[in-house]
Amino acid sequence: MLIVWRGKLHSAAAPDPPPQVSVVTATTQKLSTKLVIVGTIEPVVEIDLGAREAGTLAAVAANIGDHVTKGEVLASLDTGQLAPDVAAAAARLRMAEANGAAAASAYERVADIRATGAIAPKRIDDLAADAAAQKAQIGIAKADLAAAQARLAEAAVIAPTDGVIAARDAEVGQYAAPGGPPLFTLIGSQGLIFRATIPQDQIALIAPGVAVTFDLPGGTVTGKMIGADPAVDAATHLGTVRVALPRNPALRVGAFVEATVDLGCHRQMAVPQTALVADAGGFHVVVVAHGVAVFHPVTLASLPGNASTLVPVASGVAPGDVIVADAGASLFNGQRVRPVD
Repeated sequence: MLIVWRGKLHSAAAPDPPPQVSVVTATTQKLSTKLVIVGTIEPVVEIDLGAREAGTLAAVAANIGDHVTKGEVLASLDTGQLAPDVAAAAARLRMAEANGAAAASAYERVADIRATGAIAPKRIDDLAADAAAQKAQIGIAKADLAAAQARLAEAAVIAPTDGVIAARDAEVGQYAAPGGPPLFTLIGSQGLIFRATIPQDQIALIAPGVAVTFDLPGGTVTGKMIGADPAVDAATHLGTVRVALPRNPALRVGAFVEATVDLGCHRQMAVPQTALVADAGGFHVVVVAHGVAVFHPVTLASLPGNASTLVPVASGVAPGDVIVADAGASLFNGQRVRPVD
């Protein structure tokens, strides 16, 4: 018996096409570097002003926010006792000068006739001593007058420099005395600075003159780095940097703010972060050569303050290498792929 098997003939299955991958060409990149620091806005000059003489405040002429000039009277004490003291001291000086003039005249009249013997030498010596004593009294009276005038002058609180009144604790009728609480706090017109404390390894990155940007609610302000203090705290290993600030209403004394220091640009081989794959040996990228995925171990470069989305690479990638932009974990070494720019 002849048996014929009729079946359907199947052709061999076509292989799956290689996966399509997006690629970029490796090249050195211009990477911007920045450092974010936080600190406080402070005045260059801040002066607490108090009473230099004890007494009751008779007038207060300055308020918070007032712009004042050097020598301006901010407040004055009651001079009811001090002014008469000056007048009395001036009167005593005039009396001493009159007595001195009389004593000097009396001595001069007899000094030239000592040799004649008409007047006893002792009398002449007494007149000379009296003239010298009266001259000394004039000096004492002048010193007393100067002291009284100084006390009168110190009965006023004077602005020692141009600036703005930042605080006031002075009211008419209030008793004030040297060594007491400040009556005013004056921010000098020398301007403001930004002061921040940062780790010692970051200090080495900062150079005087670089731009420092502040993004504040009132707008963006740019200052210039003054530099770092010469000493670093031995316990914390932190150092202080200072930034000169322009005049701007957005800057307020005492504000705790964030600043960005522009460290400049550095040319460095770099790849997208998505091109890096972490494995047990570290990091690698996938290079496409002749349509084949080849794993290249890479060493990352240290670039403090890197502000770009690219990752700097020290070795493992050469200029011109075609790298898979989003390597992921689905590719394997030696796999055929279809690169797409």
